[in-house]
Amino acid sequence: MHHEASRADSCVLPVRQLFLDALPDSLRQITEPPAHLYTDGPLLLDNQPRIAMVGSRSASWQGLHYAEQIAAQVAALGLVIVSGLARGIDAACHRGALSVGGATIAVLGQGCDVIYPKENAALHHQIALKGLLVSEYAPGTQPRGYHFPARNRVITGLCDALIVIEAKQRSGSLISARWALEQGKEVFAVPGSVGQGASSGCHELIREGAYLFETVADLFAVLPQLLPRDASKPTKGPMPSGNLSPLHETICDLLSSGPLFAGTLFEALDVSMQALMAALHQLESDGKIHRHQGAYYLQ
Repeated sequence: MHHEASRADSCVLPVRQLFLDALPDSLRQITEPPAHLYTDGPLLLDNQPRIAMVGSRSASWQGLHYAEQIAAQVAALGLVIVSGLARGIDAACHRGALSVGGATIAVLGQGCDVIYPKENAALHHQIALKGLLVSEYAPGTQPRGYHFPARNRVITGLCDALIVIEAKQRSGSLISARWALEQGKEVFAVPGSVGQGASSGCHELIREGAYLFETVADLFAVLPQLLPRDASKPTKGPMPSGNLSPLHETICDLLSSGPLFAGTLFEALDVSMQALMAALHQLESDGKIHRHQGAYYLQ
């Protein structure tokens, strides 16, 4: 850390300071809220839904591709992606959000005007131009090892839920998961191959009760209130019996063989995430299906 920190570069960027009363409700209510934050970028720290995504700095190619893809899908639905601008999974998540013109927030362990790691210089500048850089540390502050565990509580404090991708045991991402749980946030973990050490921390989280995450549908099955209103709002009144739409009929046919998770339904159907979740909400509202422990059952 000290060797890499000595190579951090600084750039001249306008930085604003926000005090506690100007911070989002979700952040002001955590244990040990920051007294202030320094920010740089056009994105506002309002109460817009935000999803934190964190993971390994030394992620596999598959993990990086998956993280970028998921972040793009979530951001395309209008949610803000929050991460730490570290190399690996963090950087992939920021790139995914930016790739679809979505919003992203990078919470730093150094001043907003300090680029670290050096390889993320272009991404740092992109976020300053299109998203938001956030830090507890004053401009010019260099990264230190002890900054990052503290930084993690701000990442989770800003978000409505946390997704962990490719985390080993004793990973810093597990610190983020502990903060999220303490703050009352939902935690999701992406499983890896059996015996794969790169995801052992994710498997530990799932054993301890974190939600298994495979597709974006898994997120909205647990937190449907985060969906855009036009996607999650059922139509008024129940649909007439025997007059189901083709999509509703297909969902009921799939569930007739047994309960399924939203992620499994999403993979089986050639529809958008919004269409699937709207259909599931409508079927629940009509009393044709119900959800138990994350899975959907035919009534």
